Amino acid sequence: MTDIDTRLKTLLSEDETAAIDKSLDETGFYAEIFNSFRGPGRAMHIMTWAGIIVFGTLLIICVVKFFGAETTRDQIFFAGAAVLLNSSQIALKLWFNMRLNRIAILREIKGLRLAVAQQG
Repeated sequence: MTDIDTRLKTLLSEDETAAIDKSLDETGFYAEIFNSFRGPGRAMHIMTWAGIIVFGTLLIICVVKFFGAETTRDQIFFAGAAVLLNSSQIALKLWFNMRLNRIAILREIKGLRLAVAQQG
């Protein structure tokens, strides 16, 4: 461990360490998702999940219509639409998870700044 790591470890109290360990479990992830609908930027998070649901529904419809298509042209159209909808859904999910990571990192940085300020 470097000098800065040992300093930061001494700055963190046992309560803060327990809170960090608690936030790393899997249920903390789902709680973080639901808490994102209450905090800052909640409208954007709600619209993101609405988009994910809409794109997912349209994706399922395109797949069903793909197998029911009578011409090759219709099959190509529905297959292309399904690929685009799936890519859009993945992009929204990635954006949402990056926002969650950003919020979590900023929260940790604020905590460390507070701990360093209290020591100084």
